[in-house]
Amino acid sequence: MKSLRARLLLTATLVLVVFMLLCGAGLDQAFRSTSIQVQRDKQLGLIFALLGAAEFDDSGGVRINSGTLPDPRLGRVQSGLEALVFNERGKVIWRSPSFAGDVPELLAPEVGNSLFSDLDDRFAMTYGVRWVTETGGLRLFGGGRKKQSRYTVAIMEDKADYRAQLQAFRRVLWTWLGGAAVALILVQVAVLSWGLAPLRKLVRELRGVESGQQSRIEAGYPDELTPLAEGLNTMISAERNQQQRYRNALDDLAHSLKTPLAVLRGVVEDQTLPAEARDRMVDPVDRMQQITHHQLRKAAAAGRRTLAEPVRLKPLTDKIVGALVKVYATKQLRFTIDIADSLKARADEGDLYELLGNLLDNAAKWARTEVRMQADIRNRMLVLVIDDDGPGFPEDADKLLSRGVRADSITPGQGIGLGAVAELVKVYDGSVELSRADAGLGGARVTVSLSV
Repeated sequence: MKSLRARLLLTATLVLVVFMLLCGAGLDQAFRSTSIQVQRDKQLGLIFALLGAAEFDDSGGVRINSGTLPDPRLGRVQSGLEALVFNERGKVIWRSPSFAGDVPELLAPEVGNSLFSDLDDRFAMTYGVRWVTETGGLRLFGGGRKKQSRYTVAIMEDKADYRAQLQAFRRVLWTWLGGAAVALILVQVAVLSWGLAPLRKLVRELRGVESGQQSRIEAGYPDELTPLAEGLNTMISAERNQQQRYRNALDDLAHSLKTPLAVLRGVVEDQTLPAEARDRMVDPVDRMQQITHHQLRKAAAAGRRTLAEPVRLKPLTDKIVGALVKVYATKQLRFTIDIADSLKARADEGDLYELLGNLLDNAAKWARTEVRMQADIRNRMLVLVIDDDGPGFPEDADKLLSRGVRADSITPGQGIGLGAVAELVKVYDGSVELSRADAGLGGARVTVSLSV
C-alpha cells in the first residue's frame, strides 16, 4: 500500500474497530455480571421471604400457605419461578404450586450459606438452614432446644427474561457502538483530508515545477513541512545553476581548445613542411579533434532531471526534419513523422535535439526514398522508432553500441551518429536496439527507449 492517506486511515480504522470490540465486550461482560448479581440478590431475598412465611412442625414437615407466598408467580404453573424445600436427606418436603417436572440435582450448602447455580435453562439459588423445635413453640437458632432439623431451601427461575434483556442490551449496545464507529471513521477521513492537505498542495506545486508552470515552490506550509519546501527550492535552484555553470565551463573549454587545434591544423596544412612530416601529423590531429568533440558532447549531456520542464517533441522533430530536407534535397526524401502534438519528455532540450538529429540524420543518409519516425510513452519510457528503406544494418551492427567500442575510434560514415546516440542514451538509463524495419520499408530500424 503506497498511499500515506490509505495507510493512516487503515491503521486508525483498525485501532478504532479493536477499541470498539474491546469496549463492547467489556460492557457486555459488565452487564452480564450486574444482571447475575441482581438475580442472586433477588433469589436470596425470595428465600428469606419464603422462610418468613414457612411453618415447620415437630415431625419435620413444612407448611406455607398460598396466600403468604412472597411472589405471585410461585402460585402459577409454568410461571418460570419455582421453589422447593429439602430435608436433611435431600427429600423434597414442600414444592411451590408453580413447580412442574423432575426435581433437579442441587447441591446443599452449609447452614447459613447460599449457593448460586447457572443451569442450562434456569438460575438456581439454594440456602442451608437449621430449625430448632422447643416445647411451647418453634424458634430459629433458639436455646433450650430439644430437636434440630436441617433444611435446604431452593429458588429456581427461568432464564427467558434474562436472555431477552441480554439480547435487547446487546442489540442497543452494538447499534450505538457501530453508529459511533462509522461516525468516528468519517471524522477520521475528514481529519486526515485536512491534515494531509499541505502534502497534496506540495505535490501540486512540484508538478507545476515539473511542467514549467512555476519556477519554485511558493505556498506557505506548516512548520513540519517548511524545511522540506525550502530544501526543495534550494535543490531546484542549485540544479539549474549548476547545470548552467557546467555548460558555461564546457563552452570555455571548447573555445580554449579551438585555438591550439586550429594552430596544429594550420601546421599540418603548411605546404612548406615535408610531406612525410605532414602525413605523420594528420592522423593524430584528426583523432584529437574527434576525441575532443566526442568527450565534450558526452559531458554536456544534461541527463534526466526530475524537476526539469518537459520538452515537446513534435516542434523539435519538425525543426530537425526541415533542416534534413535541405541537406538531402537531391535525394528528395519523404519524412513521415507520427508524434502527437501533446507528447512531452522530461529531458534536456539539447540532449533531445542531438539524439533526434543523429537518429534522423543516420536514417536519411542511408534511406533511398523514405524515413519514418514514431514516438510515444510506454510504461514511463519514451520510445522512439526510426525506420528507413535503405540497405539496413550489417550483421555486426550491434558492435557499434557495445560497451567496449569507442566512438572516437569510428571513422566517418561507419556509425559515429549511432555511437553518440548510444552514449547519450546511457545517461537516461535507456536502451538502443538495432533491427530491420517492417515489410513496408525493409531497411533499418532503430528503437530507442529513454527513462523520462
